[in-house]
Amino acid sequence: MRVRKISALAVIVAAAGLSLTACGGSGGSSTAAQSSTPASASNSAGGQGTTGASSSDTSGSTGTSTSGSTGKKAARTGTTASGAMCRTEHLGFSAASAGVKNEIVVNLKNTGSATCGMHGFPGVQLLGADGLGDKGPDAARTDTTAPTVTIAPGEETRFLLHYIPDTSGSGKTYTKLSVTPPNETVFDVLNLGGLDITIPATTGNAPDVYVDPIGYHTGTGK
Repeated sequence: MRVRKISALAVIVAAAGLSLTACGGSGGSSTAAQSSTPASASNSAGGQGTTGASSSDTSGSTGTSTSGSTGKKAARTGTTASGAMCRTEHLGFSAASAGVKNEIVVNLKNTGSATCGMHGFPGVQLLGADGLGDKGPDAARTDTTAPTVTIAPGEETRFLLHYIPDTSGSGKTYTKLSVTPPNETVFDVLNLGGLDITIPATTGNAPDVYVDPIGYHTGTGK
């Protein structure tokens, strides 16, 4: 009888030991899993915001870190390390003949004291003799690839404006343009100076005016 009692006790103690071992193993796995989570999150955050050289190269293309956002902005606005985005207030606007029928060149001169850059399409709207009180259609973009241009003080860059003229004899004539440089919200109004644009008074599904991106030519001459 005594032997049986000892054996039963041993069984109870052994079962308790196994239970404690199992609990300890579960707790260890849980602790390990919890400790590995911050490490994984740290790697993720490092890919987005680290300032290391390798991550800087990656963030430059993704734009997810502070330096990456700057790189993305530079690519979008066409800025360079030595110049900021061209602002409307530091640009002079003029129109000239492109030497091709139904095309006009719009010149943008850097009137500021620092080099600036542009990349993309300008916003262009036709205006009548009454200016903003006589608005015409907005110019549609062509499929031309936009280059990045940098213009020093006193230099010019330009874009081409194409239009389909009216042939009915009852079209609408526009004598001015409202031009907004790429990535700007401020526009300027320029007179076409005799290069008036006459297009159909009512347009169909296709636009009658098209604009190329900035960068048709850059330099000090036309």
